[in-house]
Amino acid sequence: MNQTPHSTHADATQPATNDDRFVYQADPEQPLSVAVISAIANQDGRDMMEVADELDPLYNVIDPAALDSLFEPEPGNASAGSSPLDRAGGSVTFSYAGRTVTVDTTGRVELEDT
Repeated sequence: MNQTPHSTHADATQPATNDDRFVYQADPEQPLSVAVISAIANQDGRDMMEVADELDPLYNVIDPAALDSLFEPEPGNASAGSSPLDRAGGSVTFSYAGRTVTVDTTGRVELEDT
């Protein structure tokens, strides 16, 4: 059985079984915009700050604040399940740094080479 590796800031993530796809699991408190950069750094085996300095700004392709707030519960509601606008599921996909990036509600960042 194949399992997706779990990664945090401190531990390294290994690529998923498909050579063209890499999966990174963000920490629960990590903003999704930061998780995207962390995923690319982990995939490349490099320091996150080094990678961030070399890449075009994320805001050139997607609004980082919008990405960070996309799957948060609606303000004023403690849980997404009680919200009239259910943000408990879904994903967003965009192109960045020569990759197709898919981020979902769980903080999973999937990178596919383009």
